[in-house]
Amino acid sequence: MTEHTEPTQPTSQSEPVGAGAPPAQERAFEAHEIFFSTTDAAGRIRRANSIFMRLSGYPRGALVGRAHNVVRHAVMPAGLFRGVWEDIEAGHAASAYITNRASDGGHYRVFATIVPSGSGYLSIRTLPQLTEQRDAFERAFARVREVEAASAAGGSTRREAAAAGQAALGRELEELGYESTVDFTRQAVAAEVAALVAAGVGIPSADGAEGPVARVLAEMHAIEEATRGHLALLDELARLVRLLDSRATEIQALAARLAELRVALRATRDEVARLGSRPGAEGEGADGFEERYQRVDALVLECAEELRPLAGQVSELRGDAYSVRFAIALMRLHNLASGFFAAQILAGDDDVTENDAVGSLEELTNALSEGISRLTDHRALLEARRELVGGELDAVAEELTATHGPLTELLAEAAAAGAGQSKPVRRATALVADGFPEARDLADLAGAVRDLEIPMLAAEIQERITAVRRALAELRGALRPFE
Repeated sequence: MTEHTEPTQPTSQSEPVGAGAPPAQERAFEAHEIFFSTTDAAGRIRRANSIFMRLSGYPRGALVGRAHNVVRHAVMPAGLFRGVWEDIEAGHAASAYITNRASDGGHYRVFATIVPSGSGYLSIRTLPQLTEQRDAFERAFARVREVEAASAAGGSTRREAAAAGQAALGRELEELGYESTVDFTRQAVAAEVAALVAAGVGIPSADGAEGPVARVLAEMHAIEEATRGHLALLDELARLVRLLDSRATEIQALAARLAELRVALRATRDEVARLGSRPGAEGEGADGFEERYQRVDALVLECAEELRPLAGQVSELRGDAYSVRFAIALMRLHNLASGFFAAQILAGDDDVTENDAVGSLEELTNALSEGISRLTDHRALLEARRELVGGELDAVAEELTATHGPLTELLAEAAAAGAGQSKPVRRATALVADGFPEARDLADLAGAVRDLEIPMLAAEIQERITAVRRALAELRGALRPFE
């Protein structure tokens, strides 16, 4: 696919593997200059817009039908492309900070986002906004290339060296805080799109323009406006994900504390029984304490049993929130690319009669439509799970609060029975001394989960996409005599 031709294939027109830093001449472009290419399943270029031509330095005729590794730069590790191919062939989106080689030996740096598209792939490229993150990855890529070079020097095949690079990149990703390439894509696309929007990048309007392309632009602009509220959710969802991360860890720690508390209470029961069996012991004795212990232990056990599935449910909710966040960002990216390309055609920067511009708009529109469907599905899962998890969080918070009083009373009775200085009583007392502040945290999380609202606009947006497709059909019909 675009920057992602199999690393085992020749790197036509590229510098020798292991070359140093890119040449000094970097081809610049602006944040609003979003460009794209589409390829077949083997990575041969089918379509592209004029910005890609300008930056790569190749005329359109020299690129269409050619493997996309024509723009591969030697500073990029083979292991990266191996991983990208694995992700997109598995049906996942993939993204990466990529340095591409221009025809004159210069270079340009992009943030590429690739999705399956029909029988091939669609790659949207934007100007990297998070430059510190881009630079961190470029340093990581240099280290990965060293691994690949060492592997090749040791007699490995190109495929084996790429596999070594892929493994090394996985370790680099972990160091940078990502679980996998898929995790990086989900996080990075959302962050880059949010930064693009914050920089003022949006779909231009073409007041007074007429014709099918103008209608396409108008509909894409309307979709952008209709989904503006979704963009505000990117930061809110990121905060919720971080909160869910923190609470999932807290729940696991609380479950471990409750398990330890039950052990200490059981030892306390045994100590009180021992003291109550001594000659001359007074009071209700071990039998009365045993009854109260059983009631308190049942309360603690109930809390522990509620916590056991809750940690998993919170983690699943985190995954749902991540998926919705990513789907929103990808939707906006494809919307921007579609609208910007239509504006380019209207401005005369791209010729509607060249390289099947209508086909490009159709692919971009299809990607947007599929993204809306995915967002709808992920939203439904999130909505269902948040109701479930919110109720469970409230229930556990209430049970924890209700358990603290009986616990302290039981330990006071144990102290009165003479067991106050025993190790199990001191341990149990330490475990419950501050109560269960987690109850408040869980209740707050339940509120945050319930307060999250994802607008439902799928029907309205799909209607606009239908209007776009009618306009494109009209445009294709008008162009047929010129084909």
